[in-house]
Amino acid sequence: GGGIATWLIYGAADASLSLFALVVPAGAATPVHDHLAWGIVGLYAGEQDEEVFRRAGPGDEHHAPLELTERNHLLPGDFYVLLPPEGDIHRVLTTSAVPSVSIHLLGNDTGCTWRHAFTPEDSGVRSFRSGWSNRPCRD
Repeated sequence: GGGIATWLIYGAADASLSLFALVVPAGAATPVHDHLAWGIVGLYAGEQDEEVFRRAGPGDEHHAPLELTERNHLLPGDFYVLLPPEGDIHRVLTTSAVPSVSIHLLGNDTGCTWRHAFTPEDSGVRSFRSGWSNRPCRD
């Protein structure tokens, strides 16, 4: 949503790996979300602010308190590692006048995996599937 696009470059047939580009328009932000997979992400173009969160207590399928653990300003060439369960919850905001483009290598079929979107303000959590801009999910 919001003009954000996720372009699958490579997806393993067994859903164990995906390589994709995430394009976030200038001024747009992703929701706070998890990945449910290990991964490495590198910023290719534009600039981003990243907010990293961790679960701050017990929750359930509709309630998950989070706390902000770090803020990072990313420039082209910067990269970071995603390691669940605590190290893969974040939000990114494009801060440049041009869209940001990040390249992700993750250990699942990220676009077609049911994951979680969070609203830290009210500890809300909902299931979501981001999908791919250039390929439908198999199911």
